Amino acid sequence: MGIGVVRVEEDGALSAVAGSPFATGFGILSVVVAPDGRTVYVPHVGDQAVSGYRLDDNGALREIPGARIALDGPPTAAQLTPDGSHLFVVVGGVPGHVVSFAVAPSGALSPTGAPPVAVDGVSAVGMASVDPSGRYLRVATYIGNTLSSFAIGPGGTLLPLGSTPVELGPVRPGYTPDGRYLYSSNEFGTDLSGFAIGADGGLIPTPGSPYPTSGVPHGALVTADGRHLYVPNAVGGSIAGFDVHSDGGLTPLPGSPYAAPAATMPGQVAVHPDGRHLYLADVLTAHGTTMVHSYLIGPDGGLVPSGQPSLDTGVVMSDGPVVAMTP
Repeated sequence: MGIGVVRVEEDGALSAVAGSPFATGFGILSVVVAPDGRTVYVPHVGDQAVSGYRLDDNGALREIPGARIALDGPPTAAQLTPDGSHLFVVVGGVPGHVVSFAVAPSGALSPTGAPPVAVDGVSAVGMASVDPSGRYLRVATYIGNTLSSFAIGPGGTLLPLGSTPVELGPVRPGYTPDGRYLYSSNEFGTDLSGFAIGADGGLIPTPGSPYPTSGVPHGALVTADGRHLYVPNAVGGSIAGFDVHSDGGLTPLPGSPYAAPAATMPGQVAVHPDGRHLYLADVLTAHGTTMVHSYLIGPDGGLVPSGQPSLDTGVVMSDGPVVAMTP
């Protein structure tokens, strides 16, 4: 319960923000940052609501008036459109559904009035992502082993486009920056499914998919230049790294997978805007609270520990796509 905020310096060093972690609702499984780099939204399962916060100049979080909305079930994911104008929240259930909100300049939320849309299959722990184009919303059903796709229309309306089978236990998809390819980590399949995105939003498997990760994958992050992809292995204590080819196919980077610190369960990764530093946040550790570990990214995409000390966020159990870096 709470949001940890870490300051990232230009040289990649990490430092704690005073007052962090900041209290919020219980059971956060998703964190999303708006394009302005100051507005943050989190759904919290425990009290079935979504809340919005503003980062001040010191990195402290302040609740936004009018940005706390009660929901009709446990929210498992939230996702913004690339322009920050609409927020989509996945509500768990059998089936689950997606509701949409308009985002005011203040960050306040209001229902769009668009009807909720059902998610195909068993989606009790649905995780969402929006294509970089802003045209499509994808929901990984996790238990249902599918990716449900929706076209995003005017005013935040959603048009179901059907579902695509994936391997076992898909979690939140990651994209190449150009929006041509999508990758889904399959926790129960210990691999990564790759798809090319068609002109109609359809998904076509990339050459060689699925790709083994040498552990239980827990997300997928493609670097800003689109050259490399990194996957934390929650079980296996490592980070898998891949070269991304022009056809969307993946091959392991030299030395992959890269070892995580002992007694940790890797959860999420983030990359510094300079493209030279990667950060790994734990789901669980023997330490008790989530630690952030830093690595240097070599010219070939390989990872080596940075030598900087790990930073304690003070947050207990950071599960799901709960790591976001401000622009």
